[in-house]
Parts: sequence; C-alpha cells; structure tokens
Amino acid sequence: MAQIISSGIGSGLDITGLVSQLVQAERGPAENRLNTSEVRAQSRLSAFGSLKSALSSFQSSLDKLQSEGLYQARKASVSDKDLFTVSSQTTASAGNYSIQSEQLASRHKIASAAYADDDASVGTGTLNITVNGDTLALTIDAAGDSLAEIRDAINEAPANPGVTASIIRDEDGSHLVFSATETGAANTVTVSVTTDVSDTGNLAALTFDPLADPQTSPMAEKQAAVDAMLVIDGFTAFSSNNVFDEVLEGVSITLKDSDPGNVHTLDVSRDESSVKKSIQQFVDAYNSLRSTIDTLTAYNAETGQAGLLQGDSTTARLSAQLRQSLTLTISGANRDLDTLAEIGISTNFETGRLEIDNDTLDSLVTSNFGDFSALFAGDSGFAAQLDSVADVYSRFDGILDTRSNGINAQIDRINSQRDALNTRMVSVEARYLAQFTALDGLLGELNQTSNFLTTQLGNLPTFNQEK
Repeated sequence: MAQIISSGIGSGLDITGLVSQLVQAERGPAENRLNTSEVRAQSRLSAFGSLKSALSSFQSSLDKLQSEGLYQARKASVSDKDLFTVSSQTTASAGNYSIQSEQLASRHKIASAAYADDDASVGTGTLNITVNGDTLALTIDAAGDSLAEIRDAINEAPANPGVTASIIRDEDGSHLVFSATETGAANTVTVSVTTDVSDTGNLAALTFDPLADPQTSPMAEKQAAVDAMLVIDGFTAFSSNNVFDEVLEGVSITLKDSDPGNVHTLDVSRDESSVKKSIQQFVDAYNSLRSTIDTLTAYNAETGQAGLLQGDSTTARLSAQLRQSLTLTISGANRDLDTLAEIGISTNFETGRLEIDNDTLDSLVTSNFGDFSALFAGDSGFAAQLDSVADVYSRFDGILDTRSNGINAQIDRINSQRDALNTRMVSVEARYLAQFTALDGLLGELNQTSNFLTTQLGNLPTFNQEK
C-alpha cells in the first residue's frame, strides 16, 4: 500500500522536498561512480568490437591469397566481343587461337497457307506434333477446329513437346505458325495428321514432313532448324544452343552473332590481374587494421587525450606480432621469392603502413608467376602464417572474445551494484520520511503546548503594585 504523507502539517516544513534532496545527496556520488564505470566499460567493449571487425576484414583478404584457385585462374578474351562471349576455368590451357563464328543456331518455324480469318474452320481429326522425339497427339473436334482454337489447344497442352503456336496476319489472310521453343537441328518440328470421314474440313493442310520435298508439304518452312557452327584453328564444331563448352577444355564460348568467313582471335592466359588485385586488397586491409590499432592506442601529450585501448597489453601484443610477421621468410626449395620485400611490398617506418612498388610487382607477376602461389598459399605460405596470428585473437572464444566477455561481466556487476543502490535508497528514503514525519508530529505537539500556555498566561489576573 502506498504511504500517505501530509508534509509539514505540524511544522510547516517541506518534508518531501527535504527527503528527496537528502536521498539524492547520498545517492549521487555512488551513482555517478557507477555511471562513469559503465561508460568506460561500454567504450572499451566497443573498441574491442572495432578491433575484431578490422581483424576479420584483414583475414578475409588473406583467405583470397591462400586459395590455390587464385593462382590457377585463367583469363579468356576475344578480339570481337560483339561476336563472342568467353569464360574460362582453372583447367584451361594458355594459348592463342583463331576463331570463326560461321552461323548461329536457329529455331524451326513452319507456317500454314492463308485462311480467311482467325475463326476459319481448319478441320477435325488428330494432330500429331513431334519435336526431338516427343509427340503431342491432339484431338481436334468440330467444337474447336478454328485456327485460333487449334493455336490455343497446342499452347495449353500439358504434353506440349516444345512448340509454340501463333497466328500471323498478312495481306492474304491468317497463317497458323509453329515455332520450336529450342534452337538447333534436333528440334525440327514434324506434323502429321490422322483424319476420318467426319473431318469437317482439311486438317491435313497442317502437315509438315522435313524429309519430304518442301514443295509437297502443305505447311511451308519459314526458318530452318540449324545448329550453331564454330571453327577453331580450322576445326569445326556444332552446338544446338550457341554455347560451346567442350571444344577447348576449361573454356566456354557463346556465339552472339555470325560473321561467316572472317577470322578472329581467342586468347587464354594466366589471370595475373586477379593476383595483383588480391595483393592490393591485402595491403589495403592491413593498412586499415593498422589505422584502427593506432587510433585505439593513441595518446595526445598536449591534450592528455588517450585512445580507448591505450596501454592495453592485448592490443600491443597483437600489433607487435603482426609487424613481426611481415618480415617472415617463407622457406622452400626451387623458389626465387620468399619475402614481401622481394615482390615490392615494404613497410613505411614512419607510419607503419605497407606500400607497394607496382613496377616491381607487375614485373615479377609476369616473370615469376609460379613463385607467388608458393609465397602466399598453402599451410606454410605467408598468408596462412599471418592468418594463424590473427585467428588466435579473432576466432570464437579467442583472446578478443575473452576480453569482451570480461568487460560484459564487469557491466553486469555494475548493473547489480546499481540495483543494490536503488534498494538501499528505498530504505534510506523510508528512514528519512519516518524521522521527518516524527519530527513534524513533535513540532506540532510543541506548537499546541506553546499555544495553550500562551492562552493560559493571557487569562491570569493583573495586580497593581503600590510603591
């Protein structure tokens, strides 16, 4: 039940205000100390989070350098990108090839003779449409024998073998057109018809036999079904879909247009640019990590301002180990490059940042490409050794997690102390209220006694004294 307080009835004192000020005066120093400790702890927790994030980004750059696939990657390019699209895999062999796009793969298209309009009756019976070995046997009855109804029945058939029907209108009327949905010679459309005496017209007018004389087929061929043709170094290859994946091992070639008789070039080479890009990303990530460490451990002697981790032994140890790792020599036989300095990566001793001599790096990537894999990749490579240093700190339950867990435990203790302070202040407030309420009652009684005495004294008789 809430306590009802009538402040100052007997004394006129502001008991609530006085109690509040006394409680705050007693709470203030302890509360300020807890708040200051919590702010400092939260700031250090955030600092370790920033350090772990920068370390994780640095490790991501090392992951790329450790991958053997980086040094096995191949780059394919063509002299005319309007004709070809090319891509390569690590299994591709470096080389230069002549290449010709003789023809693109096309879809088979056949069309019927002209009908008066879309609603014209064609006939009834069974329409057998075959594409690449699959056949749709479609029954056409009198209720659905118009040009438009046959078109819709073909397109909506669940067993459609791979053909699209449409109607094209020109000056002489409406034509039913069948188009294969896939390109290539294997997707030639064949149409046969089975009719009976009840045929309402001439369904056989939709017949097409690709092996027969074109002049004898009721439907006319508008576009032949052909495979794409590619010539590489004089060897001819065909594809039903303009994509050639098996002509050159590890190289995929897609024809975009045809240019019969004209020779172009295809070049397959080592992807040196990806290696140089990954090395640049490693240098940038290290420099970013170094900037984070420097900011967190900095000290400004003029202002007395210190970084959040200034003097922290964990951060200092990590920084020293990283600097030392940059000077590693990677041992191994039959290799000319075994240090970062030899490939043009050096440390600026004033800033602690890494710098790249791009002329040296470019030259060595071209002349000593095989040494880069040995320098960076593998379990004993430079990237793996740097990663092992970083992993001790950044992994789950690693050193940085341990430090962060310790700070979180400190924050929990601060919160517990704050709860205890709040509990104690409730008791203090109750004690002050009880004391001041008792004092107010006492003062009230004293005031009543004083008033009574004053009244009594005022009622006493007055005596005259004679001299």
